Amino acid sequence: MKPKRGLGRIATILGGGFLLLFALCLVWIKPYNMAYSYPFQLAAAYGAAAACAWRTAKTRSATRLGWALVSAGILLWAAGLSVAAWEDLTRHAAQEFAGLSDLIFFLYGVPVMLALSLPASGREERLFAWMDGLQAAITGCTVYVALFSALPFMQGADGPISATLLVQTYNVENLLLAAAATIRLLAERVPGERRRFYGLMTAFLWCYAICAAWYNHATLAMQEQTGLYDLLVAFPLVALAIGVLSAPLAEQEGDFTIEARALSRLVDGIVPVLYTFALATLGVFVIRGHFYWGALSLIVALTVFVIRSTVLQSRLLRSERALREAHDRLEEIALTDALTGVANRRRFDSKLYEEWNRARRSHSPLSLLLIDIDFFKALNDRQGHQAGDQCLMRVAAALQCAMLREGDLLARYGGEEFAAILADTDRHGAEAVAARMQTAVRELHLEHGTQIGDCLSVSIGITTCVAAMEESFELLIETADRALYLAKARGRDRVEHLLYGEVEAH
Repeated sequence: MKPKRGLGRIATILGGGFLLLFALCLVWIKPYNMAYSYPFQLAAAYGAAAACAWRTAKTRSATRLGWALVSAGILLWAAGLSVAAWEDLTRHAAQEFAGLSDLIFFLYGVPVMLALSLPASGREERLFAWMDGLQAAITGCTVYVALFSALPFMQGADGPISATLLVQTYNVENLLLAAAATIRLLAERVPGERRRFYGLMTAFLWCYAICAAWYNHATLAMQEQTGLYDLLVAFPLVALAIGVLSAPLAEQEGDFTIEARALSRLVDGIVPVLYTFALATLGVFVIRGHFYWGALSLIVALTVFVIRSTVLQSRLLRSERALREAHDRLEEIALTDALTGVANRRRFDSKLYEEWNRARRSHSPLSLLLIDIDFFKALNDRQGHQAGDQCLMRVAAALQCAMLREGDLLARYGGEEFAAILADTDRHGAEAVAARMQTAVRELHLEHGTQIGDCLSVSIGITTCVAAMEESFELLIETADRALYLAKARGRDRVEHLLYGEVEAH
């Protein structure tokens, strides 16, 4: 989705015409009268806020909150200008009311700074956003108190606000905002809606910082009469409105940077801590002169720090638990045969090595069973691979049920072969398990007519190691495989046992 091409052209023409008309009024109307200047200044401010609000409504990307905050900041600035205009034009405002307009001008940077400090990923939790906003607002007010020892309507102000100090404060604030926007722009990785947002904000804030410093210097030098210098107030706002209306919108929801550079990640991590640190430091600084305001700043900073730390710690614990569960599930999948649901060859090798070493340490017996489905290839060829797979699944389930101990392991050894590891089991125990396996398979009553019967059957080879020595456990597998070969050679549907290491047939 993009704005119409003519919208940017129309905005440029209207903005240029507006500035030209403003300049003509300042030149032609003599003597200079603020009553003719303020309407243009206010129109530029509210127009820029409206343009940002329009982009907030139109954009579908993660910059929507950023544009909303910028619009709110410019509305604050416009409100401060409205108060200042009422004060200058009526000349009936009290000193405290004039201080209110100064405070509103000062606080305009709070939502703008929040917009620039949003995470580079475009994702922000609502709780953290509200806490950061609260900290930023109180920090702005505390800075004002620290600088001027007063807030509008506060009792006990030390004296009127110094115009020179106020101008210097505004200049520092504007430079900080422009620098923050520049850092964000340099850290943005790829073109997109977020880069356009940072680019527009960088251009606007630097233009505003320069124009405001120039205007403030002229105001201090000439005391009241400024004339054409009033254009410096409207120019950055009109330029922002033109840029906002002319820049293309995100074409889709994902048109923003997800992978942030190290600089963006550093900013994302520092900003919340910086807000809390600044608020706590300022609270300590002003608590002697303004106890309640300093105490409020410290309480808010401490409360936000505790809440944020608790939430992040809880999230970290949940993430670690979820990672462990995911790791366990992946490991289980990696060690499980996809078709039958029993252990796969990898798990079999690991378990056998583990049980072999345990048998060596404890000098306990270890039995290994190799099970083969009789004439499975013929069944697979006659009934099809799907029927063969169903057969393997049912046989695996039957064999698993015949193993009564949880510590024993049944694995698919390969093709139609299965293997069972029986820890701490002698020959008689292994033969009992093998008998149960044969019975469980026969009770499936799977039709498979061969020369040995009408139902499916299995042949089983067993070997038992009474006291594992230094030899490798591969000899245990070789002996069980030889026993299975004998079971098939001697007619199938039977169990054969060979002593560990007895690889020659009797």
